[in-house]
Amino acid sequence: MAFSVTGRRCCPLKLLEINNTLLSYCLQNSTPLPKAVVDVLSRTRSRQQFGDKLLSSVQVLQMNRLLIKLTGAKKILDIGTYTGVSAVNSALATSKTGKVYSFEKSHKHIKTAQENIQMSGVEDRVSIIKGEAKNSLERLCKTDEGSFGFSYIDADKANYPAYFDLSLKLLKPGGIIAVDNTLYRGLVTNSTDKTGQRINAANNYFSQSREVELIMLNIGDGYTIAIKES
Repeated sequence: MAFSVTGRRCCPLKLLEINNTLLSYCLQNSTPLPKAVVDVLSRTRSRQQFGDKLLSSVQVLQMNRLLIKLTGAKKILDIGTYTGVSAVNSALATSKTGKVYSFEKSHKHIKTAQENIQMSGVEDRVSIIKGEAKNSLERLCKTDEGSFGFSYIDADKANYPAYFDLSLKLLKPGGIIAVDNTLYRGLVTNSTDKTGQRINAANNYFSQSREVELIMLNIGDGYTIAIKES
């Protein structure tokens, strides 16, 4: 596993980042992630039952922070909690009165995420919603449609289109959706890789939406940003 240093902090690289000779330079000249976020990354790597593969990349987390700050988002969707890295990152980027709604079905992940969220001191800003994210988002649409400012999607790839549509319903005009893994290890053009093909189909679906303006970026494992049109 390769690592990149941001300031004095060491973080794992994604496969597509390993041969990026300018990545270290970019990170060294960017604002580093908060220590609490880096600590969650480190604790996740140190536990054998977890690891690096499901973690967001440093630049993706940095982008999420900038987008939350830029939009002033106070209600945030975090679809795919894992060990709580993105939830903690978003909670620290929003205001003290902001709220992150994080969705996770794995009891093991929820327990670890709750520990990390508490250790990071943001338990008052993060609410973990247990169960299938699609069902939870559908229920949320009945009460909170059009009230969120930011949605980060990093969960099961087969449901990416559904998460995208449900995020659109929950976002207010001008709200932003950020989607991770949209280049999936460079396998989106590989016709024999099932996950790569699922992501490819999702990317096509996103790009055909008339409700957003979007851009796909070659950072991390692929990162797509979509803004909901008025």
